[in-house]
Amino acid sequence: QIKHGAQLIKVCVSGGVMSMTGSAGAQHYSDEELRAIVDEAHRRGMKVASHTHGADAVRHAVAAGIDCIEHGFLIDDDAIDQMVENGTWLVPTTRLADAMDTSHAPPELQAKAAEMFPKARTSVLAAYKAGVKIAVGTDAPAIPHGKNADEIVALVDRGLPPLAVIQAATINAAELIGVDDRGRLAEGLLADIIAVPGDPTEDITVTQDVRFVMKGGKVYVNK
Repeated sequence: QIKHGAQLIKVCVSGGVMSMTGSAGAQHYSDEELRAIVDEAHRRGMKVASHTHGADAVRHAVAAGIDCIEHGFLIDDDAIDQMVENGTWLVPTTRLADAMDTSHAPPELQAKAAEMFPKARTSVLAAYKAGVKIAVGTDAPAIPHGKNADEIVALVDRGLPPLAVIQAATINAAELIGVDDRGRLAEGLLADIIAVPGDPTEDITVTQDVRFVMKGGKVYVNK
């Protein structure tokens, strides 16, 4: 994948809500395979993200040196502590718990959703309080590109402070993917700016009403 131009490696270390077979928390790779993936990617200067739900699978992914856990709906205190100790990021994609309609899914998938979605609404706050580094992501196409604000609002709804969530979507996200020319407003960085009709630290929902967009110093939206 790196030879074909990949800029990030993502592996599915555990199952998911929409996996037709197996538990959502079951580990899909051996520890040796995980370490080989991480070591080879890191040797090439690439970060590795891991689709992982189950607490045990998270622990094994973190131990292998995975840079970021995607989802982590079923993480427990021990897995959280290990993430803090290793500096592992979490991209919680918590909006999925509200947005995914499983009413027409097979019964086994509905059962998974009923188990996992309530935990998705609480695990991210536990991780934040413990000091896990958090960045905003959407799990597109489940939550489409351009709907980042829905995840931002959902994170505040889970109990995270608005300013911390804004940082997760900007400064933290840039740090996670390894870019240092964006993510904050500073001299010499790309002029990537949005404007919303209000103070998002007082009402986070204003982030869903973007009135002005500047990217790289060029204005694309000005309502």
